[in-house]
Amino acid sequence: MAVPDPHLRQILRWCEERIPEQALHEVRVECTVRTSHVTIFEVRAPLTGDDGGEWTRRPIAQLRHDGLLWRLYGPDRKARWQLLDDVPAHGSPGPLLTVLGDPARNLW
Repeated sequence: MAVPDPHLRQILRWCEERIPEQALHEVRVECTVRTSHVTIFEVRAPLTGDDGGEWTRRPIAQLRHDGLLWRLYGPDRKARWQLLDDVPAHGSPGPLLTVLGDPARNLW
């Protein structure tokens, strides 16, 4: 099942709005889509500060769509995805993105 286009646009917009424009040379939030999964990454500039270095990507969350509901997963210490049981499934990704962006939750 593919990610519904309006939901994908909502996730992409959320990623774009996470980091202020003046900090985009240091850090970004990006996502990749794979069938019914959207993985969100924190992407950081090279520590050396040179333009030729590799940016590092750290997965921070995964949103999974089963055709009806969205569920939020987080990586464990071994980078395996674990369902966040305390976050209820929703019909759209918006409430899950709100949880992900809540500093009190400290998910990333």
